[in-house]
Amino acid sequence: MEKLILFDIDGTLTRTQNGYLPFNEAIAHTFGISGDIRTVVPDGNTDPLIVQDIFAKACVTKVIDETDWQRFTLSLCERYFEHVQRGTATIKALPGASELVQALSDDTGFVPSVVTGNFESTAEVKLQAAGLAPYLRRGAYASDSAHRADLPAIAKKRWEEQVGRKLSSEQCIVVGDTPKDLAAARANQMKCVLVGTGRYPIEELEYCQADACLPDLCDTQAILRLLGGL
Repeated sequence: MEKLILFDIDGTLTRTQNGYLPFNEAIAHTFGISGDIRTVVPDGNTDPLIVQDIFAKACVTKVIDETDWQRFTLSLCERYFEHVQRGTATIKALPGASELVQALSDDTGFVPSVVTGNFESTAEVKLQAAGLAPYLRRGAYASDSAHRADLPAIAKKRWEEQVGRKLSSEQCIVVGDTPKDLAAARANQMKCVLVGTGRYPIEELEYCQADACLPDLCDTQAILRLLGGL
């Protein structure tokens, strides 16, 4: 039975160093304020809600319209690309991530895709920089919805429309590194594997009662067997 594997990006597949530089610059360029992503906890959140958290922390009241979001999305993508090109920010695949998504892509029983709080354009920059983009199908992004719980269903529908057949929710597995990934999976009656490669240690994630918890993505064959058995 074919399974759609929906990976979170940040903290699950990749690690970004100095990601605050492009994010803060995009906020300043778009909104004209000195917001700092380091003042909030972004893990498991979407980019629009992160911006709103930053504004709240800075005591800034602003109504952001669709044009503002389009400008911010473009600015953020451009600045990520520039910083990666200059080496002032780095985005690398976490241990085992590249081997796992390649193995999933080669296996006809799996479809590796993404569900991420990044805007789609920024997600593409990150996945390209980490060398993961060729192995991951188009999923769902903050540009589809600011609410993470909406994203798994969007990714599922997008794949169904592409291949012309339906998938059950039981055929979809969210893989992430935060309790919010689990909440999004459960909101869509999907299974979830949590990985202790982000802010939350494996011991804390185990209390969330996901379908499985892993310390990392290093054991490719074991993870393939796990995903196949869920």
